[in-house]
Amino acid sequence: MSFKTKVETTANARMATGIWIALVATLSVAGSLAFACAAPLAAIAALAGAKMDRTSGVVLVSLAWLTNQIVGFTLLGYPQTADAFAWGAAIGAASVVAFLAVKSVTASLSSGPVGLVVSLAASFTAYELCLALAGVLLAGSAEAFSLDVIARVLAVNFIAFIGLLALHHLATALLAGATPAEGTTR
Repeated sequence: MSFKTKVETTANARMATGIWIALVATLSVAGSLAFACAAPLAAIAALAGAKMDRTSGVVLVSLAWLTNQIVGFTLLGYPQTADAFAWGAAIGAASVVAFLAVKSVTASLSSGPVGLVVSLAASFTAYELCLALAGVLLAGSAEAFSLDVIARVLAVNFIAFIGLLALHHLATALLAGATPAEGTTR
């Protein structure tokens, strides 16, 4: 591979990462409107942990959380109380911890089906454990951690993970088709 091809590949990778971050942040708005408090932040953290470097992944997860909070507090009428803001911060922290959990457990796994299942399991587990801890510290409702609620949040995250994974594969395929083959020029 020539130097120019390496530079083009790096530039394409950066552009793809930027587009992916913008796309997921935008989709987070739709997810927040559809699912409100059950936004698929664990799914986003799982895919980011499996497919992105640490810096880009933290940016992606943070933007997804931030868009969720903006939609919640401006469009969905979340109460503007200290408790609600504290829960918002806890959700943001849980999202980043979920991403870091995926990075730590998948470092030695492939990005194949087993690695992706492990990514989602690690992300969801870390996310829910962080929120359970926050529930103790912030006087959370036991109802929020009932089996029915956790099952609903898991279903939302599972479906979102499959959709985001399909979108990621489509975007990767489209970008691969736009990259010049070795030895060719544009």
